[in-house]
Amino acid sequence: MKEEFSALKDFIINLPHSFDRIGLIIQDNRNVIKKITIPQGTFVVKDFRGMYFFNRLAYSLFRQSKAERSYNYSATLNEKGIITPPHVAWINCYTFGLLSKSYFVSLYYSYKTLREVLDENKENESYRISLLHHLAAFTRKLHDLGIYHYDYSLGNILVIPTQNSFDFALVDLNRISFKKVSYRKGLWNFTTLGISTEDMNVLIREYAILSKQSPEESIALFWKHKKQTSSLRKFRKDIRRFTLAPLERLTASSTTEMRQSGRNTHTH
Repeated sequence: MKEEFSALKDFIINLPHSFDRIGLIIQDNRNVIKKITIPQGTFVVKDFRGMYFFNRLAYSLFRQSKAERSYNYSATLNEKGIITPPHVAWINCYTFGLLSKSYFVSLYYSYKTLREVLDENKENESYRISLLHHLAAFTRKLHDLGIYHYDYSLGNILVIPTQNSFDFALVDLNRISFKKVSYRKGLWNFTTLGISTEDMNVLIREYAILSKQSPEESIALFWKHKKQTSSLRKFRKDIRRFTLAPLERLTASSTTEMRQSGRNTHTH
């Protein structure tokens, strides 16, 4: 826990018991994200779920939990000049030595996501193009700094309007790598954005110009790669459906029982 948020200690420690009863759900799929307002302020708490036996074992013995990584990566990004909602704390709960619950807490940012801003400006072409140009410059900056966000999606980028420009903040931070980013790998970072073909071509063209590469060749390269990865992703999902998924379902019931039994809690 950051020292400036030490007054939140009791709130953080009680999260495993209070999370299901408080706050407003803002996302509920594989993980649950809530906006929680208390006297000390408004916070976002992410409850990392969907953890089955084998990844619980890995997080318990070999790897940092997703919550701990999110906290540490936020600090690293801030040190490199990249904005994230201020990180507050992370908390891990263990049952019989295995990770059973994991929470990441950050300060609430009221900025809209890139998805919301693009949806609101579908008919404003000049605004949209300007936004995409600034996004290309921001992405180029990330890659120059050796930052690669594997969940670089419309919902994980917050748009911060400035006087004559835009800035951006990153969220959902547990799948970030810090190493050299090649030009091609940088292009592949756009595959998870899910924007229209027209907007994607605008984005890639600007990214290529900023990178001193051919816009036409970059656009062709990107769409060829996206087609290949879409086919590969479908193949992997089919394989998983008939192999790991049944095994994970078998361990899910025992996992639920573990979550409901006695716990040890580590808070930071």
